[in-house]
Amino acid sequence: MKDLVLNAQTRSGEEKLSEVRASKMVPGVVYGKNKDNISIKIDNSDLIKTYRIAWESSIIALNVDGKKIEVLVHEYQKNPVTWDFLHIDFYAINKAEKVTTNIPLHFVWNSDAARDGALIEEYLKEIEVKTLPKNLVSFFEVDISKLEKAWDIIRVSDLDLDPEKYEITNNPEDVIVLASEPRAVEEEEPVATEEWAEAETAEATEEEK
Repeated sequence: MKDLVLNAQTRSGEEKLSEVRASKMVPGVVYGKNKDNISIKIDNSDLIKTYRIAWESSIIALNVDGKKIEVLVHEYQKNPVTWDFLHIDFYAINKAEKVTTNIPLHFVWNSDAARDGALIEEYLKEIEVKTLPKNLVSFFEVDISKLEKAWDIIRVSDLDLDPEKYEITNNPEDVIVLASEPRAVEEEEPVATEEWAEAETAEATEEEK
């Protein structure tokens, strides 16, 4: 995976977060094992551009005042209305040590069950793995052609991952995707209105005469 580059500046403790955000910057923190925390700020536009192509499993070369630090996105906060970044945390990695992160799942190929009318229900969008940074990927593929009929299931244990590279922390029995039968739609009988009932009664009376 090619590293992404993102420029950042150190942030002094005297700077108010509101002032940082007002200047179109996003406050953040870099931390890691046996490393001192570094308060930073990043241009909002640069962060958005990088995050659009980066995931929690993407290594970012964070350039802090000219010093390169390889990091992973750990956590972030966004404004619930505008979705602007409010804060972001980066974890500084050591390429010789394993990291724990989430990797997205991409569903590929076609399912015979779906062609027969079954509903494909996705339960997991990502899985958590422990691996060396060099083994990080943008996503894992899930082959849904294995769903041949209704009620077929693909579980975490069915993922074809190299156990020497990836330690999956999810429960092996967790369902990733399920082919379920479509729900039958029952046709409702029309409800007679009062006017319709009166008309029917009148017509029946005329026939009796």
